[in-house]
Amino acid sequence: MPRIARLVVPDHPHHITQRGNYRQEIFKDDADRKQYLEFISYYSKKYHLEILSYCIMSNHVHFIATPKKEDSLALVFRTAHTRYSQYFNKKINAYGHLWQGRFYSCVLDEQHLLAAARYIERNPVRIKIVKKPTDYIWSSARSHAGISHSDIINTSPLFKYIEIKQGSEWKDFIYESDEPDEIAVIRRYTMTGRPLGGASFVQRLEKVFGERLHALPVGRPGKGSSNK
Repeated sequence: MPRIARLVVPDHPHHITQRGNYRQEIFKDDADRKQYLEFISYYSKKYHLEILSYCIMSNHVHFIATPKKEDSLALVFRTAHTRYSQYFNKKINAYGHLWQGRFYSCVLDEQHLLAAARYIERNPVRIKIVKKPTDYIWSSARSHAGISHSDIINTSPLFKYIEIKQGSEWKDFIYESDEPDEIAVIRRYTMTGRPLGGASFVQRLEKVFGERLHALPVGRPGKGSSNK
């Protein structure tokens, strides 16, 4: 699927991710992670972006966030990432781009919001940094499980979309094993920017934006093709 122009739908959750340039480390220590999250917290409040879930890895970041305005995503991540780049380059006495191009994102329906939140909070488990998602302190998993508090997120916005009502249920959910097909779909749609949701969800957005947003079937014949 080719990548489309960025699609931002106010008041809908989006999955956002961005890597370091050439997959380089963008966080050297916990002080860096803390500073980065302070930038995200400040600018998300300033530019009206509600953070639902996040995970900060050594060379990339993941967020699920709901923009209140069409430009909220761009303003928050462009500004916060510029500020962090300045901080980080000054710290290590370096120059040049820290981040790899622009961030990737896709809008999610309620079903895929749940899957995407589990996907990003299980990231440290998949690469064997920790055994359980709640062992990793630089994600929203501990806050959602009721183990600790985060100033960046409020647990209720995520829980309002789903049937889970308390932290113990969330912990059970993210402890479940990964589903490879589910992960592949989340990654593919995030990289292409197409909305990740059921047919009715995508069709509704197509009517709003006046363009085709669904992915074409693999192997679809071209306009000049004929069936023989």
